[in-house]
Amino acid sequence: TAFDIAWNNDNYFDAVGVFSGSFWWRKKDLSAGYTDDDRIVHEMIRDTKTNPAVKFWLMTGTNDELADRNHNFIIDSIDDTIDVVKELMKKGYQRPRDIFYYEMVGGKHDVPTWAKAMPKFLEWAFPKTRI
Repeated sequence: TAFDIAWNNDNYFDAVGVFSGSFWWRKKDLSAGYTDDDRIVHEMIRDTKTNPAVKFWLMTGTNDELADRNHNFIIDSIDDTIDVVKELMKKGYQRPRDIFYYEMVGGKHDVPTWAKAMPKFLEWAFPKTRI
């Protein structure tokens, strides 16, 4: 994923944009005793000894999916992304300096949604500077 590539290659990247990230990927199936601790990216963040020098722009859409595995009335893609933000903050990253979370109302897991979000990411990643 873009997150994984930037996280493990901060010598090449200083910022990453993740649009509808697949932060739900896990080592175990739900039927095999899965817990939230089994999510791969979340574990990678926890287990990395250093803090990569990367800033994070994370985007979800409120209609990315329908799944709600913990029955809290929040779709899993939003839950999983917010939990990534929490893991990053536990490591010392700060909002809004290092982490920006954008939740697009009505946004779907599709190219038209990402196209609408792209200008916001580009403005964040490459702000205009005055000389």
